[in-house]
Amino acid sequence: MIAGKTWREVRGMGLAYCLLLELLLVPAVLLWPDVKLGLSAIMKMMPMAILRDMFVQMTDSNEEVAYRAYLSVQVFFKGVNIVGIAAAVLLGTGLIARERENQTLEFLVSRPISRSRILWSKFWVTALVVVVPIFVTSWTVIPLSRVPSVDFEISLESILICSVHASVFTVAVLTVTLLCSVLARSQVVSAFWIGAFVIFQATIYFVQGIRVVSVFQLADFYVYGPVMAGNVSAGSLFLGKTIWVALFAAACYATADRAFRRVGL
Repeated sequence: MIAGKTWREVRGMGLAYCLLLELLLVPAVLLWPDVKLGLSAIMKMMPMAILRDMFVQMTDSNEEVAYRAYLSVQVFFKGVNIVGIAAAVLLGTGLIARERENQTLEFLVSRPISRSRILWSKFWVTALVVVVPIFVTSWTVIPLSRVPSVDFEISLESILICSVHASVFTVAVLTVTLLCSVLARSQVVSAFWIGAFVIFQATIYFVQGIRVVSVFQLADFYVYGPVMAGNVSAGSLFLGKTIWVALFAAACYATADRAFRRVGL
């Protein structure tokens, strides 16, 4: 029942999120023949090494190498890291904070089920709404890449590997948001703290000397680019990075669960 109520609350935003991902993806793929012509000029203006590296790969003399690098940037590094994380934050901030703000939390926890089960029922539905669109939209890259103007064959394996990692990373952001929602007294406070965290992490990512401590290093071009190029296997990525992101997400969820069981109304 709680899961069903949560689904009714988030399904509209989930659909809008899925459509937005696809609306950004379709023109990015179909306009590749025109975009690639202007990449060399843009590359000369890039101040950071990582941005220059992205453009070097996207302007490679081998068009397939360039296109795969372009996809890793457009679909995962830019698309999921912006739209996916925004969805996780927007959907997650109100999971508990909205109930407290609307003074319905007391009725929710008065049900003859544990607080842990209540939290899980709300979380897994929201996590699915955040994750499923990543897979659905990224898979459309395969048929879109076959249109005559683009004409490249993209393997399901590389898309799937990137989608799994991107989903785990986005769920990790959702668990941090959930923790903020459990501890905050209102949605505004919850949104402030998770927003501050994301903005801080994004900001230091673009500062060369300290970007090593940014969580976005776990989901950037250096992660997705080699996978799309076929140079990194699923096992290498999952054991090297994905598992640590998943463990962090699990730790955040466990902390949120513990806090929810103890926190006042």
